[in-house]
Amino acid sequence: MRDLPPPSTVHDPATVARRDARWLLVLLVAVGLALRLPLMDRAVWFDEACMSDQRIGTWAQLLATLYVDIHPPLYVTFMHCWNGVFGDHAWSMRTPPLLCGLAAIPLLFWAGHRLVGRGAALWATALLALSPVHVWYSVEARLYAPMVLCALLAVGCVDRLTDPAAPRQPRLWWLHAANTAVMLALHYYLAVFVALFAVLVPLLRGLTPATRRLMVVHAIGLLVLGAFVLGKRALGEFETSQDYLRAMTLDELFAFVFEWCWTGHTLPAVGTNVDALAHLGAQALGIVLCSAGLLGVWRARRERPLGLLVPACLLAIPGFLLVAAWADLGRTYTERSALASLPFVFLLAGRGLTALPTTLARWLGVAVLVMATAVLVALFRHHTDRWTVYKPNADWRAAAAWLGHEIDQGGAGRPVFTPTPNPRSLSYYDERIQDVKNLTPPAEPAAIGAKVRRRLGDALGGWAERVFADFAAHNRRLLDGAKLRVYRTAADPAELRLAERGPDDVCYLVRDLWHPNESVDGTHEALLRHPRVEVLETHEFVGIVVRKVRIRP
Repeated sequence: MRDLPPPSTVHDPATVARRDARWLLVLLVAVGLALRLPLMDRAVWFDEACMSDQRIGTWAQLLATLYVDIHPPLYVTFMHCWNGVFGDHAWSMRTPPLLCGLAAIPLLFWAGHRLVGRGAALWATALLALSPVHVWYSVEARLYAPMVLCALLAVGCVDRLTDPAAPRQPRLWWLHAANTAVMLALHYYLAVFVALFAVLVPLLRGLTPATRRLMVVHAIGLLVLGAFVLGKRALGEFETSQDYLRAMTLDELFAFVFEWCWTGHTLPAVGTNVDALAHLGAQALGIVLCSAGLLGVWRARRERPLGLLVPACLLAIPGFLLVAAWADLGRTYTERSALASLPFVFLLAGRGLTALPTTLARWLGVAVLVMATAVLVALFRHHTDRWTVYKPNADWRAAAAWLGHEIDQGGAGRPVFTPTPNPRSLSYYDERIQDVKNLTPPAEPAAIGAKVRRRLGDALGGWAERVFADFAAHNRRLLDGAKLRVYRTAADPAELRLAERGPDDVCYLVRDLWHPNESVDGTHEALLRHPRVEVLETHEFVGIVVRKVRIRP
């Protein structure tokens, strides 16, 4: 007869709890995948098109992009290599964020259960799997889902590596060092986490050999990042503010933590009084749970000293942006740039649920699940026609297909006008359509070469000049081969670029209904009202209107 494990092992509560937690994590990952897959086929929008071969397909294009990009070089470089292997279609470009988003679900439990307890971490994991914000950015071909993953991995590693009761873990040190390097090369705001851990963990754990080693590793990483920033300022462009960003304020901080992180602004998008009331209820629920969680973390600080990292990580990037606004550094904030705070909001809320009396916690847990269901329904119902987590993905795919059909029907050579700052997605879907502004180099190759030559010598200066000359030549070839060229609109036909005017005086007007809206740039609407403009055809797609018009002499 086969030997059975001792009864104490079979029915040990800790063993049963670990097994149940594993199965629940598997279920949550499966649910997370089911929620994210339907959004994978959305039309590619401008930010995602910037990750495609249309912008970074060649080595010269990649270097030119890194020259002006507002982010560190890692993700753009990774996507250049990824596209070279897997192609740059929507599903391929969105697969890395999807994998990072799904991996973050169990990683949140791994990183959080030692800080706030197993029950609280499971609640947080469920909220992350169901979060409309995390669903949205897990299927966007950008660096935001990887930011969340890296932040969680860093917290989990820091906790284990500095635990005086834990054995030495050399491999985990190497993993943490590599992850720290990735964080610093992924997004500048993640440097706030690296600095926070170097300062706060020694205060919570004491100055031990492990915390000293942590301080050294993080200091080296921050020094390397500082050198990179200084080098980029000297050789290229380093922007600290953008027009589409906002300044962080206390009101913005409140809205970020208790509205956007919880509902992704999906409930107000529905527009009914019931949903407005539900939105206020969700906001109140977030305030109650996060307040209870903060109190619970504070009370457990002796048993779990690094539990204080949860509220610290929640406020790290928003607090930094608040200080940046007070220091008058310009517009530095949009919700997605602080996305790495999201899992820590849920860890704090999970701690709040487990800290409350059992009956109250049970009812509030039901309320949380009802809220999560409501916001997901609102997201999937309105993400194509209302501003929810972010503006809807306009259907550039359909608009490009219609313009492509016009080219095939003899419309080649007609100009296209749009108030959209970057209609790059048109070129992504049809290379015969090219935007003149997007193909304008950031500077003359000779000027860039001269700047590098002054700093790094003739050899590197000549190389930089050749790279940007290749980039400019590539752009000229794209523009020369274009059948339709895209220009900016103007309110008066006399101000339009009509050098390509065809014999029939016909051109195309493209209006993205979301970016920018009429209150920001109303030149499109003003042009339509001009007496010289005659609308011949109007075609409406999701988020986009394309008009064929005649502009009379």
